[in-house]
Amino acid sequence: MNSQNKPKIPFEKTTNFFAWIAGALILFAAILVSLDILAREIFSDNLFESYEISIYIFAVTVAFSYAYALTTKTHIRIDALYVHLPYIYRVILDIFSCAVISMVAVGLAYYGWLTALESLSFPTNDIWGARSVSDLYVPLVIPQAMWALGLTWFALTSLLFLLKSLYFFSKKDYKSITYLIGIQKREEGDELTEALELTKNEKI
Repeated sequence: MNSQNKPKIPFEKTTNFFAWIAGALILFAAILVSLDILAREIFSDNLFESYEISIYIFAVTVAFSYAYALTTKTHIRIDALYVHLPYIYRVILDIFSCAVISMVAVGLAYYGWLTALESLSFPTNDIWGARSVSDLYVPLVIPQAMWALGLTWFALTSLLFLLKSLYFFSKKDYKSITYLIGIQKREEGDELTEALELTKNEKI
């Protein structure tokens, strides 16, 4: 597929930006855990509460990484039967898989926000609702809302992928569907694979 004919990947730049932020947060959590280990050795105390903070960070970063995995085609799919089917059936299966992942994403986002709202409406004297039972006393609605926001971004991204795929299907542009949501890596990855194969063959 020529570069001019390649369909645009929905939310690609924004999702990549979120992925970089998520990576930075994971690095921050690792540093925090390391500092807490030192604090336990020196002061016999957890000064940074890294365990609780790293839980929140992990939940939020994983939620935002779902959309990144979708845009970069790194979700795991079983292709034992897929590769033996005629091309048109593979395209249909691609759309079906995108529809399923969209339904899952919407369901996760829905229940994510229900969880956050339940924490916010928890009957307490605090306007923030339920809080963590720790020294940090974190309002649970804050990390839960960020987690739900990541799941919502995943849902929006997957739905847009589905809509674009259905549009291409109506135009009988099957190559664009394969490029967008097919099980094969995009051309850049294919070129790298071919180069590695050629190098391997030359050595043999």
